[in-house]
Amino acid sequence: MKKAVTLVELLIVITLISILSVAVLATINPIEQTNRARDAQFKNDAAEILSAYERFFASQNKYPWNVNSTGTSHAEGAVVGLNATEPAFGVIGSAVGATDSPLFLTSELKSSFMGKAPFGATVTQMDNMWTFSNGSGSNYVCYVPKAKVNRFATPNKLKCLTIGASPALSSIGTGGCTAMDEDDWQAVGAAAPSATLANMMCVLE
Repeated sequence: MKKAVTLVELLIVITLISILSVAVLATINPIEQTNRARDAQFKNDAAEILSAYERFFASQNKYPWNVNSTGTSHAEGAVVGLNATEPAFGVIGSAVGATDSPLFLTSELKSSFMGKAPFGATVTQMDNMWTFSNGSGSNYVCYVPKAKVNRFATPNKLKCLTIGASPALSSIGTGGCTAMDEDDWQAVGAAAPSATLANMMCVLE
């Protein structure tokens, strides 16, 4: 007598496989893993830019935003908040892709750096970078994290960056800086360039 698998048994097996598959996907969460990798890359790039700033200062006794190499400069000791697309940030020169910016002219950054997301021709605001200097030697490079673990699990590490006429950097819970919803990051204050950008992760020199 042959033993056969009944339809009910087959359905039970398929159901169990489906449940296990959903559980594994929920654990792995490929989108979150991709976002974590992206955030790690941005953190590394931010640290590299900060190192380039300090090497530039060691040789020039100024920061890139103090050098009028492309028509924009800030007084030494000034508090600055800069977008990566601004020449004073030090990476993009007279145009996107041009290597006539202070950090490239002094070889503090390799030209391959220009191909990174914040410095390309089609950079989105979510993939941008910002720098903040308090005017007395403390510099930060900030970016918007995408991974949920970086946006919600570590609120004490998040910052609000005010750019425009009165740059400022504050921690969540101070100076009116509050954590924002998952998909928001630029709804505090007026529109750019005089905006407060929330949910920022910043790398300190």
